[in-house]
Amino acid sequence: MSNGVKNILCCIAMAPSSKGVLLRSLMEAEAHDAKVHVLHIIPSFDAAMATPIVSFMGEEKFRKLVEEHKEEATMAIKAQILSLKEKILSEHLEGSVDRIVNIHVYEGDPELEVLNMTDQLKADMVVLGTHTKGITQYTFVGSVARKVLRRIKVPILLVPPVGD
Repeated sequence: MSNGVKNILCCIAMAPSSKGVLLRSLMEAEAHDAKVHVLHIIPSFDAAMATPIVSFMGEEKFRKLVEEHKEEATMAIKAQILSLKEKILSEHLEGSVDRIVNIHVYEGDPELEVLNMTDQLKADMVVLGTHTKGITQYTFVGSVARKVLRRIKVPILLVPPVGD
């Protein structure tokens, strides 16, 4: 039965590891009769990259382009997460209750956004992938996971990458 876990924050990076992270979140939610809040962070636009673009096209046009792209990207990411959820439910958790109550897509620093969303939702658990790049992927935890681990105040479940 539940040990007080009612809200789970599932952090999806839209990487190959995302399926495992979402699956584990849904399994934990099923075990604890909890709700799942999915979070995806779009990294902030690098100001050094924006300067030449702004000088070429103008600040107003650039802002409009960024806002339009942000809306399109948010809709596309939510659609991908919903598709992944349906695949997981049909392949692994057939007959389970759909426990996802929200999909949040924000722009910003991943570490700060995970910590802020954990507080905002009063999450009892955070599920986060440990995906890393390159030869060290099985030796070190990813940089976002490592930074979140240092500051998080609730239990965190780290999901390692699964080889295909």
